[in-house]
Amino acid sequence: MCRFHQLSDAEKILLRDQLLAYAASIGGKNSFLKLLETIHRASPHPLVSKTALLRFPKGLIKWNKNVHRDNLSLLSTRLNARTDENQNLMASPEDKNYKNVTNMLRSLSPLTFTVAMNNEADGTGFSFKAFEILDETTTVITPMFEIFFFCPVNVAKKLINFVPKQAATEE
Repeated sequence: MCRFHQLSDAEKILLRDQLLAYAASIGGKNSFLKLLETIHRASPHPLVSKTALLRFPKGLIKWNKNVHRDNLSLLSTRLNARTDENQNLMASPEDKNYKNVTNMLRSLSPLTFTVAMNNEADGTGFSFKAFEILDETTTVITPMFEIFFFCPVNVAKKLINFVPKQAATEE
């Protein structure tokens, strides 16, 4: 997901439309990018917050479950271990970390994020889940969770401003 250049145009368009819808629900592109920048500037990583809450200039983002530092570290390791062909976060049963990965994914699977605005005039906000559980052996990270917490802000900027080459030549 963070490898913008490896996505197909169809995937880029789908993600762009979803990001633009989220941006519109919180007051526009600039508000959305400020939210992402706030997330990336937070130290320590905002997911390990004991309050499961992060404030940004026009509102807050909250989630329903605390994330422990060791789970975040293991998740980051699993994200880096993915390949283009295999986006599955679940480890194979032969892997020495199989039990830890399974417990981490089971623990974090109900994780849901809600972005709420301070004033209703600024927007309505939105929600998204962290993972999609396809079956007992396959769990993938949702693109929005990855964009919000693990990708650089410039990837979101590129996605929001993406214009397919064919459409760009027609204009």
